[in-house]
Amino acid sequence: MSQFRYAGYSEGEHEGGLMAKSEVSELPQRAFNTVVHRSRMGLKRVQANAGQLIQIPIAATAAYAFSVYVLGHPYPFLAAVASAVGIGPVADRRLRRATEIGFGATFGVLVGELLVNVYGTGIWQLTATLAIGLFIGTMLNSGGIFITQIAVQSVYVVVVPATAATLPFPRTLDALTGSVCAILLALILPRDPRKVPRGLAASMLDEISAVLQMMSRALADSDVALAKRALTRARETQDIIDSWGSSLKISREAAKINARGRRHAAEVTRLSRAHTHSDRAMRTIRVIARRVVGITEFGVEKPIIASYVGSLSEGSKKLEVALRRGTDRALAEAALAEAASSLDPRAEESWDIHDESLVLLLRPVAVDLLEACGLTNADAQSRLPSLSEDMRDTDEPPAE
Repeated sequence: MSQFRYAGYSEGEHEGGLMAKSEVSELPQRAFNTVVHRSRMGLKRVQANAGQLIQIPIAATAAYAFSVYVLGHPYPFLAAVASAVGIGPVADRRLRRATEIGFGATFGVLVGELLVNVYGTGIWQLTATLAIGLFIGTMLNSGGIFITQIAVQSVYVVVVPATAATLPFPRTLDALTGSVCAILLALILPRDPRKVPRGLAASMLDEISAVLQMMSRALADSDVALAKRALTRARETQDIIDSWGSSLKISREAAKINARGRRHAAEVTRLSRAHTHSDRAMRTIRVIARRVVGITEFGVEKPIIASYVGSLSEGSKKLEVALRRGTDRALAEAALAEAASSLDPRAEESWDIHDESLVLLLRPVAVDLLEACGLTNADAQSRLPSLSEDMRDTDEPPAE
């Protein structure tokens, strides 16, 4: 590449054309890799939320059947809707959430029915009902979900004509039935607060291990395409870390409202710590992945640095197993400590600034993964080989 870089405009133009053709030829493979990765992430979401996905049709059917056979309502659409939105399609069913959504929907229906009985239905009535419902909802509760449910359900009541019913305010009763079903499920079926965070923690550490392994192979073989795939995969992990953080908030709430959850509060705290440091590790890994792409483009194999990255990958895999099972993290700690002990940027005299900076970037990854195992920052730092004075100031990852 250097001969083109200094040989003149025509050769540089030729190089640009070759690069453009190369990028075009890589498009099908990149598209396939993206589809595979998104499918894998989607299946993990389905697995994490399987309990919710099963409960929604059960609750909706139960609320609908109660309204039909007990209350005698012919088409209790709102009973099924209120129960479904109260439970939600993802594993974040909290008592507060079910109450807020359910009673927000019920209150919206009630407001709509009261106003329809006062001035009927029509275009201006829709505007007035929506404005009044939003005003009342904002006065009662600052929660966006509560206010939105009032707006949506009041609009439905005004727009969709009511069926004949023997009881007053039939659609309000339907919405109340669905809301109660959602709340009962939140109370009767309190989930293990560790389950979802464990699964998402394992998914995140699995991604960290896989990305590190891909970078290791890319460095060992000077494989630019594999390095680019590792970078793409690293960039697409934020959804997992965000979901993990959300699940931990819910687990902490669950630990407060039922005795079973309180027994597991300590593990939830440990998972929260692992979440913080796994997030930091992945942010640094994205920076490293960009460096690896540049290094592999030189066409020089880096077997020693590849082994460093591979060791971190193996330690991450052990941590993934421990987090998934909720078992002791000693094996992961030992593997990561051994990997950290080799991260000396001056280990090889033949290394240039690119090699040294890459090893320096691996050090905070090792520290974050060790802290995810439960070590303090001081203990994790002590596992690293000491640096000379002139390199200590550079032992920080650049801003992402």
